[in-house]
Amino acid sequence: MSAACVSLGIQPAVEAGDEQEAFRGKRLYVRKRILTWSEADLLSLATRVLREYASEELADTVSEMSLHAEHRVSELVRRDVLKVLDRLPSLFGELPLIETLSEVFGTSRIQDDPGGLLGRRSLHGQILQHYVHNETDWSHEQLLIECGALSCSQTRFFALLAKLLHPVARRDAEQGDVAAAISTALRRDGFIVRPTDVESGYAVYGVVRAQAGVAGTMKNLIFASIGEKPELLFRDAINNDVEIVKNADKVLIFDRSLPSSGQLLWKDLRDWYGELHGIDAAESAKEQLYRRLRQAVLAARSPGELAVFQGYYERYGAKLGDRLPALVPQVYLHYDPYTRRQRGDEQFLARQRMDFLMLLEQGVRVVIEIDGRHHYGVADGGSPERYFASAQRYAEMAAEDRRLRLAGYEVYRFGAHEFMDVDLEQRKVGSQSQQTVADFFDRLMARHDVR
Repeated sequence: MSAACVSLGIQPAVEAGDEQEAFRGKRLYVRKRILTWSEADLLSLATRVLREYASEELADTVSEMSLHAEHRVSELVRRDVLKVLDRLPSLFGELPLIETLSEVFGTSRIQDDPGGLLGRRSLHGQILQHYVHNETDWSHEQLLIECGALSCSQTRFFALLAKLLHPVARRDAEQGDVAAAISTALRRDGFIVRPTDVESGYAVYGVVRAQAGVAGTMKNLIFASIGEKPELLFRDAINNDVEIVKNADKVLIFDRSLPSSGQLLWKDLRDWYGELHGIDAAESAKEQLYRRLRQAVLAARSPGELAVFQGYYERYGAKLGDRLPALVPQVYLHYDPYTRRQRGDEQFLARQRMDFLMLLEQGVRVVIEIDGRHHYGVADGGSPERYFASAQRYAEMAAEDRRLRLAGYEVYRFGAHEFMDVDLEQRKVGSQSQQTVADFFDRLMARHDVR
């Protein structure tokens, strides 16, 4: 017992008398050692325990206190969702009923007890009697209430909806109609269901926050430019298949599918870069990727970009580890393959490249821009250091921001004047710029519950 407590970080070492104390009462033994721990430390301990020992109840508690602590679906809205489900001809389609209910609500709740302890039939037996053999006794709504749909953890409730919308349960028009009806009920508490993955060409649905971001999946993330503008060719405009036909060596192209969460983590980028360049050691791949991205940031000759890039990774790299979202520099979101001179009077894209992009969970995409004088003015031909304010240049930038926000992107802008204490030549970021970056990312991480 005491050895297990050491391995879990509950106590530093085994001391004399520990085993005897634990023998008298394991619960009291552990409670005595963690009684004054903070909630954050207890959650960290619970996570470590779950890595070593399976526990449905502990997993539910951890999910309720971490993943679903901030945003909740009320019992009232759960009841509204169950009423939607009550109209379905079948709950789980071709999925086996008892096995599916056990997977969602836990085997300990829906257990097979033919003997019936104390003369009461198990929930498994009641389901067979009132729902399977006598279909008029329990409706879909009553069945799910008996299984605990109104009181189970939010993780389990969301898992129930994912099962109901799985392609094995329903497909095509029926799947879309049921998803829309569930979303209407969930939206009262700020959630919806929408496709989060694809399986054999069929949509797989999950529950996400209604406020979250951009529909569709990412393809062809082109970033970290260190030289001339790349030239792109659409090999397949239908599928958005892009080939770089010139200056491909000046950019990086991440062409992997994102996880179903939609989030791009630093470790995903690191592993991709390691495989691309044949780097086996994760630490070496991380260092080389960081240097490559920093090279792109320095090539932009922007004090603000250096401050944002360096400040983010220094502040959060060690703190978040494998959970660190990637901050991707110099990203081609829109690509204009022609210069203004080549296109003549034809309308060109207002923004060809963004300074930074973050892909967070639930389709949230964060664009970060550092505004230099060229964002709102034009250079004086006689003096490159002088700029004249340009209403047209500002209007183009504002219009592009509107378009991005309406598409679901979050756009945040910094003014170059906020980074006056950055020395590009010495690669030094002053304390004022460090604080500006820290304040922004601390609030951004809190807004999107990145822990």
